[in-house]
Amino acid sequence: NLESNTFTILKSPEFHCAMPKLRSLFMDHKDHKKEKWGVKLIHFVRSPFSMSVANYQDRKIMHTHGKEVWHVNPCSRVTENFTMTVADLNSPILSENGIMTYDDFDNILARCNTMFRTQPGLERASYQQHLEELPPADGLQLAVADGLNNIALMASDLITFRQVHAMVKEQSLNPERKKKRHLDMMTVPLDEVLTYPGNTMKDFLDFIFGTAMSSISKQKAAAEYEHHKKNVASSENATEMEELIGLLKTDPLFGGPLSRVESLLNSVLSEQEGEVER
Repeated sequence: NLESNTFTILKSPEFHCAMPKLRSLFMDHKDHKKEKWGVKLIHFVRSPFSMSVANYQDRKIMHTHGKEVWHVNPCSRVTENFTMTVADLNSPILSENGIMTYDDFDNILARCNTMFRTQPGLERASYQQHLEELPPADGLQLAVADGLNNIALMASDLITFRQVHAMVKEQSLNPERKKKRHLDMMTVPLDEVLTYPGNTMKDFLDFIFGTAMSSISKQKAAAEYEHHKKNVASSENATEMEELIGLLKTDPLFGGPLSRVESLLNSVLSEQEGEVER
């Protein structure tokens, strides 16, 4: 259970359980004689297209940061450390919601296997060497397979968080409850954080602290954060990202599933904007 009066940070969280169980994990106090009256949940997300391109760009230059990428098989990471595959765990809920089917997972993995260590001169090459030697369109396809786990988990979480939020909201309308419980959710697109760091930090602080933190303090913190982040992305990287995203969107294998994940993300963000306006 999420503890009272604490911040809990989870990277690529996996919640493969029934919705009532997840609602309980979020909202129930570990001491059943007590109640938690509210939980604030912040979900950092990213367009699956920019997520895939960023993975391609980062993996390609990973030698400047470490050697992990040399030992990665992008085609096997999809099932790494799972007794069930990522497709087994995520395709039921994603397929039910029209996002990705089991065949989508299989087809992406199959494409990866036809490209990794099959090209002349790359039979024993590392993943990074593939990204350096292959044309961007081919290297990008390996990067999608490499990051498929995170894309699938993000989409699954978007669906499950939406469902749990609806359950908590419905229960709060129970007239027999003396006090309403709230699950306040904020979905934060990483692309907006990178583009408008000051504005997103201000929204973040408003959501977390409300009136408990002064407007002056929030503005100061947001300005400092924007100053720190303003030189993170170069115009060259942005131009390359736009071009590579275009390649993915027109690809007959990758374009469909990634576009459906992006549509799901946009619908959640649209619902959130509507809640703010009300």
